[in-house]
Amino acid sequence: MIVTLTIDGRRVSVAPGTTVLQAAQWLGIRIPTMCHVPGIEPAASCFVCAVQIEGRRTLSPACAMPVAEGMVVSTDSADVRTARKMALELLLSDHAGECVAPCAARCPAGLDIPGFVYGIATGDHRRAIEVIAERLALPGSLGRICPRLCEEGCRRCDLDQGLAIGALHRYAADRDMETAAPYTPQCAPATGKSVAIVGAGPAGLAAAWYLLRKGHACTLFDAHPQPGGMLRYGIPAYRLPKDALDAEVDAIRRLGARFQMGARWGSDFTLAELRQRHGTVFLAIGAQRAQGLRCEGQEHALAGTEFLERVATGTPPSLGRDVVVVGGGNTAMDCARSAARLGAQNVRILYRRGRQEMPCAMDEVESAEAEGVHIDLLAAPVRLERNANGLLLTCQRMTLGEPGASGRRRPVAVAGSDFVIECSTVIAAIGQAVERTLAEREGLGVTGWGIAADERTLATNLPGVFAGGDAVLGADLAVRAVAAGRIAAASIHQYLSGEPVTGEPAMPGIAMRPIDDAERAAIFRAIEQSARVPVPRIPMEQRLASFDEVELGLPPDDAAREARRCMTCGCRKQDCCLVRSLATEYDVDVYRFAGARRRFSQDLSHPEIVYEPGKCISCDACVRIAAAAGETLGLAMIGRGFDVTVAVPFGRPLSEGLRHAARQCAEACPSGALALRTARSCDSCSLSC
Repeated sequence: MIVTLTIDGRRVSVAPGTTVLQAAQWLGIRIPTMCHVPGIEPAASCFVCAVQIEGRRTLSPACAMPVAEGMVVSTDSADVRTARKMALELLLSDHAGECVAPCAARCPAGLDIPGFVYGIATGDHRRAIEVIAERLALPGSLGRICPRLCEEGCRRCDLDQGLAIGALHRYAADRDMETAAPYTPQCAPATGKSVAIVGAGPAGLAAAWYLLRKGHACTLFDAHPQPGGMLRYGIPAYRLPKDALDAEVDAIRRLGARFQMGARWGSDFTLAELRQRHGTVFLAIGAQRAQGLRCEGQEHALAGTEFLERVATGTPPSLGRDVVVVGGGNTAMDCARSAARLGAQNVRILYRRGRQEMPCAMDEVESAEAEGVHIDLLAAPVRLERNANGLLLTCQRMTLGEPGASGRRRPVAVAGSDFVIECSTVIAAIGQAVERTLAEREGLGVTGWGIAADERTLATNLPGVFAGGDAVLGADLAVRAVAAGRIAAASIHQYLSGEPVTGEPAMPGIAMRPIDDAERAAIFRAIEQSARVPVPRIPMEQRLASFDEVELGLPPDDAAREARRCMTCGCRKQDCCLVRSLATEYDVDVYRFAGARRRFSQDLSHPEIVYEPGKCISCDACVRIAAAAGETLGLAMIGRGFDVTVAVPFGRPLSEGLRHAARQCAEACPSGALALRTARSCDSCSLSC
């Protein structure tokens, strides 16, 4: 006997007793489900597999609904999608867990920090660099110069000291480069499509790294003699040695990148010409037009970016004895510390706001002061004059008023507070801007910061032209430029493949908030306090006498010890969690029904798996798997209503309840409530997410 039914307008004949879910699978129609375990009695608990059956007033669970003759099923109607979305939002409403570790959530590039750190901790250094390369190009360079926002988000900051994340991803990159065969990712077959990248700085290099992996040919055009952009010409060698940068550029060359150096947009080529010769164009021109002092006599000052470029190319200007640097960003710190290395005996930084408003990394301020640089706060230039003895810089004292448009308190001049500084050189390091005139002439839209581009896809108003990094944001962090290069590569690949240009997929994520003292104690219960491993530095006398790199790499033993301090925050299944994957598909608002949630707890009693009850969605899959595997105690649903939880009967430990089926339960768990201790990505998951 055969039963014939219709699913989404297609007829199928199956045996009696077949479920709607199985019949749909015969047709190749996907119905999502989380609680379903093939070969085990269905529970129909998650209701994500809900379908509409003609003639029925309510929706039905496909995994448990037997087929019937003449049944007409709709699997993707508006009502079905609405029901699935609400089911997911309810499941996530009291989720006590974090999809992404706090450190990774703070990283502008979205680096899987626990994933690569785990590779170092276990001695799997190839795995560490592979994890990094998926999200972050130029890890050796960024490990040296990144402001390390991730470290500020490290949960260990609440216990002892944050993890040395920057030093660790520098270690992973440097160790890989030192091997006989540095990591080279697998590239897709050549597509025959080409991309013109204008600018060989961090955004352009990162875009090439990811586009080449997709099989697209890339040619980078840059006005400088060598690739690197501000990484080469704006950051001194004591922070980023050029051989470290060269090694990463060479890795991109090995993938097939072509470089046309000394080629300037507007004089050597036009955007229109590039669009004719290439499938698409990525504009990564950076923000290299230095801003002046904005006061009378500003023409007597040396531009900070010009000064650093001359230092980088080995042709530094004569500075004299007394140098004043105006500005409070990283460029100002680099100028001041470079001036000290070039022989200036009195180096002074002038900044118009207070110390806490300085936009640079605070460790750069501390390093500058350690090297003898004096920082004069709440002071701004008024006039710069040249006389027979050098320069006279008239300044005035400032006080902080109400916050301005940027959110920072506005500096206000103090009447009658003028003072004069006699000096030999003034360096203006108050910011860089994007050259927008040429972009406008070529028909590109612009903003007050740079080239106008869609925030998600980086597409400009011209078809096939994308822009990212400082070219869009104005002068910003190199790590954000690298992230923009990766995002642009995703959009460009979609454009060249004829797909809708949507940019990188963005998965929603739960973050535990707020965390009270009791919950914080539970998080740290199994964590031992341990001091952060110090990063070695060269002696002060060597620092001031050369441009040798100040911070040295971590020795292997120290790197492994520091990596083992990682608490492995975030979910072990963050990339293959079925709940998160479906939440992405159905555009779920993870906080729609946010209210009182379960408290964080973690069961580490089993040698093979970790159990976090707060992530459990009561799908019953592990209970049924344990029973099918013949576990003596197994698992059971304990409690009633909102207090129900999965546990071993009679209060016994997890190791007694799951003697044989622990791995199977962890692999089937759709939410990461049960996870293998070693799990860090989809390679340990059996689900087809």
